[in-house]
Amino acid sequence: MASSRSIRFKLSVLLVTPLASLVALWGFGAVVTVGDSVGLLNAGTLHETVAEPADDLVLALQREHLLSTEYIVTRSAADRAGLDAQRMITDQARARLRTESAVEAAQSIMSPRTRAHYEEMMARAGRIDELRGRIDQGRIGFITLSREFGLVPDAVQHFGNSLGSGDDPEIYQQARALAAIDQAKDFLSRERALAAGALALDRPLSSGELSLFTQLSAKRVHLLEQGLAELGPDLRGSVAEAASSPLYERFSTMEKRLLTGATVSGVDWRSATDRLDAAFQIAVTRAGAALADKAGPAVTATYVRAGIAGALGLVAVIVSLAVSYRVGRGLTRELAGLRRAATDLAEVRIPDVMERLRRGERVDAAAEAPPLEALGSTSEVHAVAAAFDSVQHRALDAAVEQARLREGVAHAFRNLARRKQGLLQRQLKLLDGMQQQAEDPETLEKLFTLDHLTTRMRRHAEGLVILSGGAAGRRWRSAVPMEDVLRGAAAQVEDYARVRIYPMPGGTLPGDAVADMMHLFAEIIENATVFSPPGGEVSIRGRLVPRGFAVEIEDRGLGLTEERRDAINARLASPPEFDPAETDRLGFAVVGLLAARYGVGVTLRPSPYGGTAVTVLVPESLLGAPEPAAVPAAPGSSAPSAFPGSDPIRLVGAVGTSASAGPSGASGPTAVAGAPADGTGAPAGAGAPAGVGGTGAPGPAGEAVRVPAARAHAAMDARRTPQRRSGGLPRRVRQANLTPQLRQETEAVAETETRVTEVEERSPEEARALLNSLQAGWRRGRSESEHNGGEGA
Repeated sequence: MASSRSIRFKLSVLLVTPLASLVALWGFGAVVTVGDSVGLLNAGTLHETVAEPADDLVLALQREHLLSTEYIVTRSAADRAGLDAQRMITDQARARLRTESAVEAAQSIMSPRTRAHYEEMMARAGRIDELRGRIDQGRIGFITLSREFGLVPDAVQHFGNSLGSGDDPEIYQQARALAAIDQAKDFLSRERALAAGALALDRPLSSGELSLFTQLSAKRVHLLEQGLAELGPDLRGSVAEAASSPLYERFSTMEKRLLTGATVSGVDWRSATDRLDAAFQIAVTRAGAALADKAGPAVTATYVRAGIAGALGLVAVIVSLAVSYRVGRGLTRELAGLRRAATDLAEVRIPDVMERLRRGERVDAAAEAPPLEALGSTSEVHAVAAAFDSVQHRALDAAVEQARLREGVAHAFRNLARRKQGLLQRQLKLLDGMQQQAEDPETLEKLFTLDHLTTRMRRHAEGLVILSGGAAGRRWRSAVPMEDVLRGAAAQVEDYARVRIYPMPGGTLPGDAVADMMHLFAEIIENATVFSPPGGEVSIRGRLVPRGFAVEIEDRGLGLTEERRDAINARLASPPEFDPAETDRLGFAVVGLLAARYGVGVTLRPSPYGGTAVTVLVPESLLGAPEPAAVPAAPGSSAPSAFPGSDPIRLVGAVGTSASAGPSGASGPTAVAGAPADGTGAPAGAGAPAGVGGTGAPGPAGEAVRVPAARAHAAMDARRTPQRRSGGLPRRVRQANLTPQLRQETEAVAETETRVTEVEERSPEEARALLNSLQAGWRRGRSESEHNGGEGA
């Protein structure tokens, strides 16, 4: 996948690439020019710290070689004193070489090749003491002595050749020629010492000595001729003068005699060679000084070239950087302005237009999308700005059209849902009539089940209305107790038998919010029953809190992961616009819309039982007037809405929560448990013992009749004698819907229960146990009746 980079980064890369090449070329030129200067500086440093002390050591060793040869022959005290004095001079030169060459300035600039020659030179200089020991013991010959004393001069010569002399070929050639002449002078010194030893013994050179002497002579002549040929006229003078002097002719004559195997005077040989050696030393020193003077302007020119090249290159680089930065910054500024305009369109203008369209306002696309202001002078940027103008006009037109289409679809959904609500309402009226006429218990039970299914279908139709932006359509004239709202919500759930509503203090909802809040609670309760074990309890508790009324709905299922729970809480806290493509979480969508509409807080949290607990906080501003105290029940009327004590209310049996009430102003609210006028039956256990679990007392033939735990048919009101609370919903009158035969039987049971209750007040557990025993007895009686072939009333 291609990486995402900013336009600033890409422009920087585009500009930096040629600039980097320019800097590289400038750096290369600077290195080349400055490198020559640095090379000259390094060569000068090494010449001062290593080459000059090494040359002094070579001169001292040449003198010590001659004196050592004479001492080997004579072994006299005078020659010994002279040799010792010369050895001290040699030691001083060697110590100076070691000290000056060991400085960091010299060691840090040596190349690997130069360092290798330097280490070889210092190693050979360190073996001089060993050579002296052999001389003092007389265990060395003239040939070996000559070769041993020649090791250090050869190493010095190799070190000098490894030093550079800049990029001036003429200077380099002159330096190499002068080095050849200096080496020829060293060979002259070796010839002098070798012949001096044989002549001191008054004998000609032996065959071995003659062979070595011949080699030294040939090398000296070759190097001298080569050096003189390569030296320039300004450097050749002193050296040529020494090579053509009468002294050199005299030396050459004696050398030829020695090469033929003859002898010459030792004193003459010593005198001529000493004088000639000194003459060549003076000539080489003068030529070296002249070469240094000649190299001075070349060095200066190298420095000047390096400075000019470096300065000009640096100026070019700076100018290029400045121009590139200015051009790149201008282009980046233009594109950034274009990006800001596009971002404003995408994140501010279009969302604002969509929000206004969602509120039903009329929007002028042309006025909402003014042309983008062209920035800068780049034609391509202007073209892109014009393209964005076209895009934003198209986008706003599409947004307006999409809003209209969405509104049309929502309107169609609302109409379909309203029609479905009307059909379901008619179906509920028909079911209500059929229930009033039914005498067969099984038929009545099936009618109640169908009644319940129809009520759930009505809730789903209401959900479609809510998702399409409408209201439920049902209204209550007065405030409804919160406990009744929760009962009605639980009665709309398929698995209502697992729902247990615990007693809660009085709190009411205004009539215009009952339908929506009941729908909200029903969606949450149904979700809790679906995602929890079939036999698990769904508990509902509620109480007044400082900020309103808190309802907690808790299941005992597997629960949710923390990530999923956080995502649902975020969606409920700020519900997005409903997307028809997301059909797997319609319940959460309805809950989120209703909670946002009324300012209700819905929060999911882990349950101590392992499932999920949902806390619904109804704000204080949404609550109605406090529920007034209930009017004492008349004889034969219903008992309180829950058993004595703190036992919860369990919705069991077949439940029918339908209503004939339509929009506000209809005959009355529906689907609130415990209110017959608006279509809800009494809560389980609220009536006589026979009503526990929605089960009536057995008839004369032993057949029992299931009574719905919550009824919502207004048409059934004629068969009921409601007893209303002050300002609340009506309560069902016990046995009002039963046949006379069943009413008489249940009245007898009720009277018995009343007498027992008057005699001794039972705890909730004892009351539950008693009622369970009664129900078990009724079932046994029904079983015996069926076995005997009896028929119910």
